[in-house]
Amino acid sequence: MKQDTSADSAQPRTGMVHQGRFLWRFVLFALPFWSAEHKWMNRGRLALIAALTVAQVAVQVGLNSWSAKLYNAIEGRHLDAFLGLITDFVLLLLASILVFSITLYTKRRLEFAWRVWITKNTLAVWMAQGGHYQLGLVADENGDNPDGRIAEDIRVTTESAIELGQAAFYCILLFATFVAVLWTLSGVIHVEIGDTVIPIPGFMVFVALVYSAIGTSLALWAGFPLVGASNLRQTVEANFRFGLARAREYSESIALIRGDTDERAHLQELLRGVRRGWERQTYGLVRIIVFTTAYGVLANPFPLLVAAPRYIMGLISLGTLMQMAQAFSQVTAALAFPVDNLSGLALWRASVERVMALQNALDELQEKLGANRIEVKHEGNSLQLAGVHVMEHDGTPVMKEMTAEIGPGEHVLIEGKTPICHKLILTIAGLWPWGAGTVTLPADANMFIVTDRPYLPVGPLGETVCYPMTLGVCVPDDVNSALRRVGLGEWAGRLDVTENWEAVLSAAQRQRLSFARMLLHRPDWIFLSEAMNALDTAGQREMAELLVKEFSSAAIVAVGRTALSDGFFQRVLHVEAATASYDVAADKTHVATPV
Repeated sequence: MKQDTSADSAQPRTGMVHQGRFLWRFVLFALPFWSAEHKWMNRGRLALIAALTVAQVAVQVGLNSWSAKLYNAIEGRHLDAFLGLITDFVLLLLASILVFSITLYTKRRLEFAWRVWITKNTLAVWMAQGGHYQLGLVADENGDNPDGRIAEDIRVTTESAIELGQAAFYCILLFATFVAVLWTLSGVIHVEIGDTVIPIPGFMVFVALVYSAIGTSLALWAGFPLVGASNLRQTVEANFRFGLARAREYSESIALIRGDTDERAHLQELLRGVRRGWERQTYGLVRIIVFTTAYGVLANPFPLLVAAPRYIMGLISLGTLMQMAQAFSQVTAALAFPVDNLSGLALWRASVERVMALQNALDELQEKLGANRIEVKHEGNSLQLAGVHVMEHDGTPVMKEMTAEIGPGEHVLIEGKTPICHKLILTIAGLWPWGAGTVTLPADANMFIVTDRPYLPVGPLGETVCYPMTLGVCVPDDVNSALRRVGLGEWAGRLDVTENWEAVLSAAQRQRLSFARMLLHRPDWIFLSEAMNALDTAGQREMAELLVKEFSSAAIVAVGRTALSDGFFQRVLHVEAATASYDVAADKTHVATPV
């Protein structure tokens, strides 16, 4: 996980052309879902949402007609008609509750199905063949913070797309329906200009259009800063979460080195970034709220003020006046969709941009890995390095060309600068492709790579030891035996205990657990990369004796301290740096590879 640096570089552009291009890219992004697995169920849900949206508008038309009858009954003092309208209202109320509740349930089912589909597809690429590791090495701002994009941005993308899409469809239907109602109710007014009398039919429709056009234009002008502000807010919040998570992850090291003050200062600096993002978003929201508040307050009395003179002159009834005012409000409400949803649209677009950027980064990962690739293939029964020349991902040479062959059951020590040797191990594992030459791995070999910091998933201890196998594959008695044999006997018999094992176990215990894992996997090719550096001399000797006893026929390739006797290794491979000035301190790749 990296800090997200996309705050300024990935701000969405807000011109109409760019908006159109964005919508087209989103359509292309969304289309595969509707042709994927369970497509007919999802299409059916979409069709049901559309039908229910039509029903929602029908309910609004019924309420509009009902209000005209109500006010006419009140104006005419017709008690029988008034009492009958109460029954009609109850029926309309029940219909409204039924339609809106079914719509909500169907929308949420569709939203979650879409989110699951995108998440699964993204994980299938990101969490496959070390793609998550390689993306972390070459990612620019488009691939930063993938965990936040997968967990939060995909959720916002799918949920808001359905919500906003249904709301937009509702507003279109509402506008088309109530424009016709308002046109009919408005009648014709005559405007005298000099000696000329100009008849204007449906005048309230034109008033509503002008009113909404002015309001929408001002709102869009006021709200455009929210687009960039929302993206910035998400970025700085993600960076703050990253800083807190990192401090928690390395809490022991921070405490031991007494780095609390520096770490607190770093977190406070990140918090200041959050404040800057919050202030920028607040500024955009205040601009919108000031306008929308005035717009909303004016919306209710405005149609009455415009239409009331016709009622006062006796040209229309009270029921018609109120029905006309409600129809005006419905038309302007439909036209106010961009205003009412500007903040949501800005947040949605920012999330969509981040999700599409991550998917583009994953799609382009192979291209980013570069043209100079080390070929890895599986054949024969030995490990062969043919002209292997490891480079940095920018093409900088790391080590001199190396050719070697390691046969089954051989014990080989790799000597050289640790980061360079670690890159060689990553190359053999297929995770470091930069360079030249060919790595030939034994066909059908059961390989096991142990690093100085093995990955321990949160969960029951038994599953953590068996990882990546499940406890159902491992026999509990075998797991307990393995724990005892690596010096973790105090945890035997407690396989159901669930903890955050990274925090519970010490570094030495975690390395012992990786050897217990090895006992369960029974590999025939073992690679040790600083796998015992947290153990004391006695602990290293214990693990070395375990290797000799349990894996006497396995090929063992070691990097770094192992406490294995000189006679254990049959030969030593020397890895030479490409240049004497190779900066080991600047090397950032010697990080634990999850095993």
